[in-house]
Amino acid sequence: MIHVLGDLNVDLILSGMTVPPAFGKEIIGTERCMAPGGSSANVAIILAATGVPVRFFGCVGNDFYGDFLVSTLQSYGMDTDTVARTGRDRTCITVSLTYPNDRMFITDLGTLKSNTLADFPAGYLAAAEHLHLGSFFLQVGLRPSIGQLLEDARANGMTTSLDMGGDPADAWDISDLLPALPYLDWFVPNADEITGITGCSNLPDALAAFDENATGIVVKAGDDGAYSRCDGEVQHHPGTVVEVVDTTGAGDCFNAGFLSAICSGATVDNAVKRGNDWGAAAVQCLGLPIADGNRPALS
Repeated sequence: MIHVLGDLNVDLILSGMTVPPAFGKEIIGTERCMAPGGSSANVAIILAATGVPVRFFGCVGNDFYGDFLVSTLQSYGMDTDTVARTGRDRTCITVSLTYPNDRMFITDLGTLKSNTLADFPAGYLAAAEHLHLGSFFLQVGLRPSIGQLLEDARANGMTTSLDMGGDPADAWDISDLLPALPYLDWFVPNADEITGITGCSNLPDALAAFDENATGIVVKAGDDGAYSRCDGEVQHHPGTVVEVVDTTGAGDCFNAGFLSAICSGATVDNAVKRGNDWGAAAVQCLGLPIADGNRPALS
């Protein structure tokens, strides 16, 4: 069983634009969808959709978007007793403008800025072998507890993983996390995130420079595949070149593929390969690659 704790929000995804937006101008998109989002929630949804035992722990508001998220999670067969509802703040919403080679996000944090660990339903440290966390910088209320959470998970016999996500402030300060690195089994940033954290201009230097207390690092590098650093050894894992429709959620699909394999005893190389394959499937469709007649199934 994998437990995932963290961000759950609504993604409003617009695509098909040919130019970036500009003040005072209107641009036209050709595709849109509303879907559950948040790095943590996306990982849990993909795991559930592919038959991996998973529980997701999150918080949403008592509003229309919260209702949508709970009902959508239930449609994937997920137990939503582990999702708290609060009237203290509104559900987080992210507008994603997605282009073939990049995307931009606008996020109203809502519950992500106000919810602390005490707001999450109990049970995230029980009856599971692994704990995954995401969106370190966005989860303002949860962030001060993440270091202790990793330590507590390890004390409960769980392995752990963390995807930092982007830093809207562009400060990349993880000083409050560094003492907990010995309790983190897998650090899974993307290339921009690890270069931002280390201040290095390229990925190889960033991998070499990142804190030596990090046990395992797997870095998502887009069409270049992924890189890993385990026991001091850096390895490149080439990806598959595919036609890109939407990059939203690709990193989360990589995480789900990697975790589903590594938690089942796969080697790092095979786990990263599955991550690359699932990430490649994600970029070929709008939204997450969950088979519904229009999107590819993951295997």
